[in-house]
Parts: sequence; structure tokens; C-alpha cells
Amino acid sequence: MQVVQTLETINVNTDDISIFCYFKDLITKNFTKVIGRKNKIFSFFEENEIPQRRYFLKLLDQKYRKSHNESIDLKDAHFKTFKLNFEQNNTLRPMLYIKISFCGKNILMQFNSNEKLFIAYMKNYFKQHFKEYDEALHIVNLQYQDESTLELFEAFADESEHLKYCVDFNIDKEEYKNFRQNIHKAENMKWKFNALAKLFNNYFSILECTPQNDLSEIRQKYLVLVKLYHPDFQQNKSAIERAYCREQFEKIQIAYDNLKTLYKNNT
Repeated sequence: MQVVQTLETINVNTDDISIFCYFKDLITKNFTKVIGRKNKIFSFFEENEIPQRRYFLKLLDQKYRKSHNESIDLKDAHFKTFKLNFEQNNTLRPMLYIKISFCGKNILMQFNSNEKLFIAYMKNYFKQHFKEYDEALHIVNLQYQDESTLELFEAFADESEHLKYCVDFNIDKEEYKNFRQNIHKAENMKWKFNALAKLFNNYFSILECTPQNDLSEIRQKYLVLVKLYHPDFQQNKSAIERAYCREQFEKIQIAYDNLKTLYKNNT
């Protein structure tokens, strides 16, 4: 028996007809939203059936422990869609376990083994979102590019079968929720900053910078220009030149003060 979890489903795959019939009877007798055919059963979440869904998961864990001598992490699994699959003898797919974690704007997938075929499959699946693969640690790093990164990841993690493998994704849903919120918050801040930066375009021009420069780079440019136009260094010049330099000096000061406020309010 294989028990495979995704973001939205828990899949029970077995080639033992007695196990299949046992769980099939439990599902059909205890749950209302059930569809399926001879060898595949789906049971969808109903809030008023939470007690029996939790009991079903306890029985599932007991059966799994008897055959594998280990327990299953089924935290919050009662909210998921249950899928029961019967496979003919010797056709169960090899298992692949992937632990998901999040760091900054990156999704980290740690494999239980080095599966080069599967890594090549992921490179093609995620394409420009695939950043790197650490072969020593068996970790794939997916880098957030835009909303399509999250859409691809969710579609990928919601399938229990990829290539020849049954894939068990170990994902903390609360951690993923926080990751999504932080990403969206950062993207909104970026959008607001870019919108404001357009209004400050003249200040960027005065300091010979762009919104792509960070505050430290702008400060370095400011220090160079301030020294160049500072009134104390213009004593040997004509009155017209001194007046021009003073005007530029004041513009540089105003530009830097406004850009400094912009950056500090948007970090």
C-alpha cells in the first residue's frame, strides 16, 4: 500500500484487493460526495463529515503502520480529497518523497534520492523558474519570477503521479500560505515603488540614477555631485558660474532628500 499526499489530495494506492474493498466500503458508507468506478474512488470534503473523515485517517494510519512499521503525517489531511486507487499486481510505481521549504523568493524541494530523470523532467516543467539543483543535497531551487511560478508549483504539487513515480509532497500548508502572502506583499510594494518612482523621475535624472539603483548607489552618486558643485569649491570661478553651481547644489540636495524618503518609506 502507498499513501501519497499533495497540496489538495491524499492518495491511497494498493495492489491488494482486500485493502481496496475495505477502504472502498468505508468511503461509500460514511461520505456523501463520492464518485468513482471499479478501481478508482474519489471522496470530496464535506464540513459536516469531519469526525468520520478523521476516523477514516486513523484507520488508514493503522493499516499503513501494520504493513510499513511507520506512521504517516496526516495533519489537516481530513480537509483534502481522498483518492483510492487499485493497481494490478506488480504495477505500483516507485515512491519519491519531496520535502518542500521556502526561503526568501525561493521554493526549495529536497528529494530523498538523486533522481536525474526526474530532475530533467522538472527543468522542462518549470523552465525559466528552475534556478539550480544541488546534487549533493538533492535540493531543487525554484525562483519566483511572477504569479505563474506559484501556479506551476501548485499544479505540480497537486499531482501524485509524475513520470514513472508516485510523488509524496511534504508541504506545510500554513508555511506555504505565509510564503504566498509575503511574495504578494513584496510585489505590491515593488509596484507602488515603481509608480512613485515615475513621479520622482526628475530627481533620478538630477542624480544621474534610475529606479533600478539602490539607495547606497544613489548616495554614492550624491556625494560625488555634492562635492563637485559645493559652493566652498567655487571661490575661483566667476559670479555666473558660482550662481549656477549653487543652483545645482540645491537641486542635488532636494533630489537626494526626496529619494531617501521614497526608499525608506518603501522598504
